[in-house]
Amino acid sequence: MKTKVWEAHRRRLKPKFLRAGITRCELRYAGCCGDNFLGFAHAKKRRNLRPEEEAVVILACTQCHQTIEHKPEAEMERIVLDTIRRRRSQPL
Repeated sequence: MKTKVWEAHRRRLKPKFLRAGITRCELRYAGCCGDNFLGFAHAKKRRNLRPEEEAVVILACTQCHQTIEHKPEAEMERIVLDTIRRRRSQPL
């Protein structure tokens, strides 16, 4: 069930990010893949997400996504939410 819910969110998010011009990794850490190997990174570990948090995401390459995934969940959440705040000028 959770996978189907996420797939529905993902189908809606992809065109929204494209319209907002978000087509590269938003994190850009050392070793970033830029616009390759992109996916959505959640603010929390997926197993801990409430349904209303499923669409709280940033676009991140696999390398940068893995970097934040290995941090404590509270730090991962702070990084994702700070990244979203910085892009407020590009509403989704």
